[in-house]
Amino acid sequence: MIAANYLNIILDQFHPYMAFVFPTGNGIFQQSSAPYHKVWIVLEWFEEHIDEFHLMSWPPNSPNLSPMEHIWDVMERQLRAQTPPCPNISTLRDRCLDIWYNLSPVMYQKIVASMSRRVAAVLKAKEAQRAIE
Repeated sequence: MIAANYLNIILDQFHPYMAFVFPTGNGIFQQSSAPYHKVWIVLEWFEEHIDEFHLMSWPPNSPNLSPMEHIWDVMERQLRAQTPPCPNISTLRDRCLDIWYNLSPVMYQKIVASMSRRVAAVLKAKEAQRAIE
């Protein structure tokens, strides 16, 4: 992916969704250290919208604690539960979008709220690893 495409996704999908889920501007967004996340046009856009949500800093080579991984899991389970299986890519796309747009904002908030517990678990595991070494 290139930065311009990523920025278009932010403009078309992410920004309206964050405004809907976090209308008071208290949302937190986490992105990986992928090169296109760090390009000046992307960082500049986030800087211009700092009052709408917080961009979480995420160091390189960190454990993948992305809340998005849990959302993908929920979506995959819902998709696999549907019958019959998708006969083509168009149907798959439609079903994925239907699931995506019908996910509960409460689910997102619960996943994000679990971040501190999950980070604490990673830190505890890291301490245990250091003790072994």
